[in-house]
Amino acid sequence: MTIEISILIAVIGCFIGIGGWFKGRDSKIAADAEWKGTVNAKLDVIVGIKENVEEIESRIAECDRRIIAVEQSNISLHKRLESLEVNK
Repeated sequence: MTIEISILIAVIGCFIGIGGWFKGRDSKIAADAEWKGTVNAKLDVIVGIKENVEEIESRIAECDRRIIAVEQSNISLHKRLESLEVNK
């Protein structure tokens, strides 16, 4: 009879151990999923910022081209004004 009780206690202990292992595994999986979700959200933000920076850089490049064109036009205007002043 003592052997049967000890076997019963061992089986119950085994089931409790397996149940604890499943619970720990599920909580670890949930924590990992939350961590991965946070990392993915941060990466999405970084990618969005990168796209915004690329857009700003292209706008700056366009402004540089326009400024150069205005400077060239300004130089041309000054040359024409100088030639008008010399002719007077």
